[in-house]
Amino acid sequence: MPLDQIDLEEPQAKDSRLDEMRMSFGDHLEDLRRRLVLALLGPLVTSAVGLIYGREIVGWLVRPLAQVLQYFGLPPQTYNLAVTTGFSVYMKVGLIVGLIIASPWVCYQLWKFIESGLYEHERHAAILVAPFSSLMSVLGVLFMYYVLLPMTLAFLIFFTTGFPPPDAQGPPQGGLIGWVLSAYGSPRTPVTTLTDAPPNLDPAPGSTTLFQTLTTDPPSPIEGQAWIKQPEGQLRIHISGQTITYVPLIGQSMLAPMIEIGQYISFVTMLMLGVVISFQLPVVMMILGWSRLIAPETFSKYRRYCIFVCFVLGALLTPADPISMFALALPLWGLFELGLVVMRIAYRKPQEPTAASEG
Repeated sequence: MPLDQIDLEEPQAKDSRLDEMRMSFGDHLEDLRRRLVLALLGPLVTSAVGLIYGREIVGWLVRPLAQVLQYFGLPPQTYNLAVTTGFSVYMKVGLIVGLIIASPWVCYQLWKFIESGLYEHERHAAILVAPFSSLMSVLGVLFMYYVLLPMTLAFLIFFTTGFPPPDAQGPPQGGLIGWVLSAYGSPRTPVTTLTDAPPNLDPAPGSTTLFQTLTTDPPSPIEGQAWIKQPEGQLRIHISGQTITYVPLIGQSMLAPMIEIGQYISFVTMLMLGVVISFQLPVVMMILGWSRLIAPETFSKYRRYCIFVCFVLGALLTPADPISMFALALPLWGLFELGLVVMRIAYRKPQEPTAASEG
């Protein structure tokens, strides 16, 4: 509540308001208990909905990663390094989605509790803040999923696969490593179980045994058919009515991306949280302008420093790569300019004392 509103109230109005608050203190506690119970019931219901569609939501979150991996000729899948990882990821995603869906309900219960202690103009301002904040949160999630996440993943996977393959061909020649390894005898060779050539190399009628290099998958592959899919360089075999894709047959880099599903979900969650918080910048600036804590002219005067802060936040809230940093910093700059416009609209200049009030 702004301080100037307290000064404008008559002493009798202040006393009656204080008496009303004292008299209804027990009712406020009862209302607080009821609102807390209702606020907790919302996430319980929505979390159940999130768990029902938990697998579909995990697939939706992993889709950008799979598309990037497939583009760079890598198997479009993640890995599970612990027995309980699949279940823990499912529970984590379901509960987080439930909390996100229930957040408007929780905010509504909080609003209903504090509504009785606000003035009429404060109620109107709060009604405008809630939908504006919700809209910016939705825009933040969409920006993260469709813009920032693909750009970040593409840069990181491209950089990771850019390392040259390790050169381990042939025995070590001289040097300390050659002297050390020679003490262990002759180098070992991979064990092969096929010592003789197959008696018949001719394919059986109705079957395909020779690998074909195709740019598109066969429309109706037969059982046991295998082909090399280009330009991905992947070996694909049709078995039991489904096509199985094996690792690419191209030269691998020194670093082979084997992305663990739990680590990836944590990465996406933290990235989403940072982006959603960043997209609340216009909301915060509108509140500052409405409460007259900071004048819009102050932000305009120090615009260059505010833009620098946007780039600093872009570096802190994203992975340590320049692509994602600029991909978030530039929208933050735009959000700052939007917040400046909203702040000028919401800002209420203090009223000048009139002659009648002075008399």
